[in-house]
Amino acid sequence: MKHYSLIFLFLVACLTSCTVVQYVNVPVNYGPKIFFHPDTTHVLVINRYNVDSTKFKSRKKLGVFKAGAYSAVKCAATQIGFLAGVRVTNLVDSTNFVANTDSIKALAEKYKAKYILALDKFNAGIALENVASYDGGQTAYYNTIVKVGFTLYESNGIYFKKLDGAANDPQSDGEYPGLMASLFVHPTIGANGFSINNSACNATLDALKDYLPYTVTNTRPLYTDDDDLKNAANQILAGKFDLAFKILNPLIDGKNPSTASKAAYNLAVVYEAQGDLDEAETLAKLSNQKQQNDYAIKLIADLIKE
Repeated sequence: MKHYSLIFLFLVACLTSCTVVQYVNVPVNYGPKIFFHPDTTHVLVINRYNVDSTKFKSRKKLGVFKAGAYSAVKCAATQIGFLAGVRVTNLVDSTNFVANTDSIKALAEKYKAKYILALDKFNAGIALENVASYDGGQTAYYNTIVKVGFTLYESNGIYFKKLDGAANDPQSDGEYPGLMASLFVHPTIGANGFSINNSACNATLDALKDYLPYTVTNTRPLYTDDDDLKNAANQILAGKFDLAFKILNPLIDGKNPSTASKAAYNLAVVYEAQGDLDEAETLAKLSNQKQQNDYAIKLIADLIKE
């Protein structure tokens, strides 16, 4: 079952040609797409990634990879542990980070676990994302890139699912030294363990996204062309959706097709904010029927995608 909740509404006022709009951010929370066993579930978390397989000569770089892989495992155990009815046992030791080669079935029997989540793969790097020019110079922007690979086993050790995730996060920026110099002067993995750890967790969230709740935030314009539309927009921004409905609903059946279209669109945003995506799509389509509405067209496309 999906759960929805409106978190924050932020306002920025602006003018677009002759149409006055206000922008509102509508975060909508979704429940997991896939659930574990309906009863109380015990998930065992282990590591099967052998960090020594990297064959790094630098102990500092090796240490950053080890810490990043551990951050991925810890993040997975923490996030799964937040799920209702799920108990997690994490067998991974941050001090002695070694690959567990025990039989999946034997581990499940020993710890009475219904599922075993194993980290199999980990890779990290820092890459030049973009070079922006400005008056008198250039700025280089670097990103931290992390990829993780987990396997979720059932207790019998036979059935499993591969869960891969990736993160590409802003890391730092600085003066661009030029193409040749940038090959030697750039952020290194060994000196950026903190950002590697953060991206490792983000990559893990990506790998487990179907099992975890998540949030989609959409920025929606609200029409405020006349007093009624403006009043309704203010009610939406205040979270008073029932009052906004009372203002907008009669306008939809009015004689002015432009106002009717804008009112139907604004009401579609109300339903999206309340988590009723089906009704939001219906009102957005009605808006476009009353009069072609580019905002409604985009809203429909986003709702279908979600």
